[in-house]
Amino acid sequence: MLLPQCVVGGLTPHRFLFPAAPRLGRTEPKPAREEGAGARGTMAKTYDYLFKLLLIGDSGVGKTCLLFRFSEDAFNTTFISTIGIDFKIRTVDLDGKKIKLQIWDTAGQERFRTITTAYYRGAMGIMLVYDITNEKSFDNIRNWIRNIEEHASADVERMVLGNKCDMNDRRQVSKERGEKLAIDYSIKFLETSAKSSINVEEAFLTLARDIMSRLNRKMHNDSSAGGGGAIQIKEPRSKKSLFRCLLL
Repeated sequence: MLLPQCVVGGLTPHRFLFPAAPRLGRTEPKPAREEGAGARGTMAKTYDYLFKLLLIGDSGVGKTCLLFRFSEDAFNTTFISTIGIDFKIRTVDLDGKKIKLQIWDTAGQERFRTITTAYYRGAMGIMLVYDITNEKSFDNIRNWIRNIEEHASADVERMVLGNKCDMNDRRQVSKERGEKLAIDYSIKFLETSAKSSINVEEAFLTLARDIMSRLNRKMHNDSSAGGGGAIQIKEPRSKKSLFRCLLL
């Protein structure tokens, strides 16, 4: 016997310290689920695709500030270290499609590493963030890239961001070094500032566009590979033959 389930506002309430990890093994976007039932069960479409993005990097490099600048166009001067993992959502128009970006913000501390690596596999795009005023955070980008190679899908889109470029007077990592690192790994690179809103919008939209381009290429290749082959059609067995077999 099933017990009645308590539902508030159409949703079952849950409270967790960390959100559940996305299901593993699926990298392609799913067509939008339709929301808002109307007459005769018709539904209103809210987006075409869902892209899951991940922000990784050392603690204090500004991952959360980048996320808030992109999702809410806001900046908070108070530093609060992310505990575990959090996410924000923003829907954007991209090449005539509505793309829902689900952006996961991970903790940079080593003690949360086991939790955050569980989210790599479900990500379609990953941003590696370092602080241009912190040499160590830049050196650790190579370690973060190794984490991606170990835990993420092979075809995940990647981008390196050198954050806090508004603090040029305290710069420890030159733009040329950031560009060279990105070239070594064949990754796109941008310097950003969450505080001054420099290249933040461009970074997220560029990564989303790269994901869309990869998916379009994959669909084109799949359709080309699937076409032109001979299809063998078998005649169905007659009901009479089946009936005789049953009698025997």
